[in-house]
Amino acid sequence: GIAKPETKEISSLSVEPCEGEELVVTVFEIQEAEVPSFIERELEFRFLAVLPETLEGKPFTNPAVLCARYSDEEFFNIRCKGSKEIYHQHYGRYNIDKIWRDDILPCRTYLRHCVLAA
Repeated sequence: GIAKPETKEISSLSVEPCEGEELVVTVFEIQEAEVPSFIERELEFRFLAVLPETLEGKPFTNPAVLCARYSDEEFFNIRCKGSKEIYHQHYGRYNIDKIWRDDILPCRTYLRHCVLAA
């Protein structure tokens, strides 16, 4: 994969609420057949339906999905159904005891994709 645990470059990107703030994003399409794999691959996210606007303030005609964060507790209870076995299968076996942490860095390849998309 693109993660480098030895340098702590294992992070991706999500959003969280921040009253009164706006966010500039890049919108892209994926094939409907790819949605289940996307959801499985991005298990740690809460998927929110949003209606983006252009930079000129015009709403898109179709809703989009925004990847938001769960708290660690919500992730464990909702995505892992409160099961330590499910958590271990996805993260614990890699010695990851928390999903959302401050001591990690973005994956360089992932960060490059984000910068190029902007």
